[in-house]
Amino acid sequence: MNTLAPSRPSSRHAVLARHPENPIIAPADMPVPCSSVFNCGATWYEDGVLLLLRVEDMARDNLFYVARSRDGVNFDISPEPIDYPLRDTEDRWMDNRFDMRITRLEEQYYVTHASWLGGFGSCIGIARTADFQKFEPVGELSVPSNRNAALFPEKIGGRYARLERPQDVDGSGRIWISYSPDLMYWGQSRPVVLPATPWSRCKTGAGAIPIKTDRGWLCVYHATAKNCATENYYLGVALLDLRDPSHVIAAPRQFILQAETPYECMGQVPNVVFTNGAVPMPDGTLNIYYGGADTRVCLAQVALDELVDFCISAA
Repeated sequence: MNTLAPSRPSSRHAVLARHPENPIIAPADMPVPCSSVFNCGATWYEDGVLLLLRVEDMARDNLFYVARSRDGVNFDISPEPIDYPLRDTEDRWMDNRFDMRITRLEEQYYVTHASWLGGFGSCIGIARTADFQKFEPVGELSVPSNRNAALFPEKIGGRYARLERPQDVDGSGRIWISYSPDLMYWGQSRPVVLPATPWSRCKTGAGAIPIKTDRGWLCVYHATAKNCATENYYLGVALLDLRDPSHVIAAPRQFILQAETPYECMGQVPNVVFTNGAVPMPDGTLNIYYGGADTRVCLAQVALDELVDFCISAA
């Protein structure tokens, strides 16, 4: 594939531009047979973009593959999945981890993921790595149900911080923030109150790792109005206070991406755009990697400064 300029937004009022080569990674691009590849963690690593791909094989078991790219569009995918360690609780119930996010923090890389423990629900796990080959679990899993953990890339007030989404019994939930002295014990939790809109009234969840800007923590999040596969998932954006990220500085009521294209509307979960990772590129572009219909990896782009400006002006 050739690296092309981003396509124009799909409508006059759209915020993000879909890349013209979307989807940039499909099941047919994987080195092994699989039913889907989507919802990847993303970070800048060494001299390019690194993704941790969520891959469901033909038995729909989840594995993670490393993909690397110099231009952020054309990826080389490792032939084997990562060797990711299981905790006792995970091994006891089910090896089903998903939706990794990657944070560079204190000269190491931390991955957060969700683990599905049979009938107990979804829990949050954290591990560290220096090379994306060896991973070391950090602490134990959270209590259920909790997911969509996004670890901030620096301490806030001397403590580690993460966004997360505690989940109600009906599947709904909202973004909260929690703090930790050591990445193991979490508490002092507070809700992050975003606007109630017709497209986000069921649940909101942290998407990409928060990006520090002069005007606040830029957070791209996902939301949906109903807890069912026939209701669209959308992407939204917010700015959080640098010292107190539970305080929302600006959050437009307008979404920034909705499912419109065939690769977003047709797949194992229709009408879904869902991000786990956004990478600021050297030229000032923000690459937002997202899953289309829980089936394939897609890319949307925007100038980072423009997205911050939009967040403030449209709020």
